[in-house]
Amino acid sequence: MNTTIELAITVGVLIAEIICVVVCYYKAKQPVDPLNPRIFPYAFAMVMLSLAVLATLAHVISLVTGQQVQPRRRRGM
Repeated sequence: MNTTIELAITVGVLIAEIICVVVCYYKAKQPVDPLNPRIFPYAFAMVMLSLAVLATLAHVISLVTGQQVQPRRRRGM
């Protein structure tokens, strides 16, 4: 029951992050008005949100499979 709630919350956060990426993409593609400059850096926000989406996807995978995602170790170490 507890993992079901965690999975639902995580998927909800993932959907919200994807919506934010789409909104930032839309706003970044609009032409810039010289009289009204942009205050918020949409391209930088897209990069940060993309990293958050990848981390959230890794968390969803760990919740679905029941195992944590392990980084690959270099050979010879």
